[in-house]
Amino acid sequence: MLLPATAHAGKKRSKPKRRGGQAEVLAGASACLPGPGDCKDDSLGKTAPSVGMAFDIGYRAHPGFFIGAGYQVGWFNPTWSLEDDQPEFSNAYQQGIFGVLRGYWSLWRFDIGFELAPGWSRQTFVRSEGDTRHYSQGFALRPGLSLDIFVSRHVFLGAKADVIFNLHRQICERTGNDTICEGGLDIRQARVHQLIGGVHVGGVF
Repeated sequence: MLLPATAHAGKKRSKPKRRGGQAEVLAGASACLPGPGDCKDDSLGKTAPSVGMAFDIGYRAHPGFFIGAGYQVGWFNPTWSLEDDQPEFSNAYQQGIFGVLRGYWSLWRFDIGFELAPGWSRQTFVRSEGDTRHYSQGFALRPGLSLDIFVSRHVFLGAKADVIFNLHRQICERTGNDTICEGGLDIRQARVHQLIGGVHVGGVF
């Protein structure tokens, strides 16, 4: 008489938890996407891929809906050169904070997530000589797509890709303590979009 009840309790304990607090990490590659700025020039170089990551935390109020906040950072590998073949930039990166709104379509232990995250980001290109940085900052939009499987009741593992659309209006140049910001500042590499994709790990608690 106890066997059916025991089997039912075991099945309930193994069922994925899809409601409660949720934290997750994305780690992988970061790539440049053309926007107001250019990602490459056949003769001068390109803004090559590098690595990126993101961290989100929030609340899964319903099995099909997550709301939270996130931080993202992605690096570039700039290979742009000047006319004398000297490297123009030593480093480039973008970081941002976002309000995360995500819907899920669930099947068995799988979750497919569709995300729209508005926020703020700052993109910086560090010149190889001197103390000069070119940067833009302002509103950004981060749509994303994820595919995860619950490997236990609380923990999921999968893959995720985010695109950070850079909607900044100004480009600034800072040298030491001096900063110049102009809407038409001619820095062709700045204000590019960014793709971050890789392994997605998280848990619901």
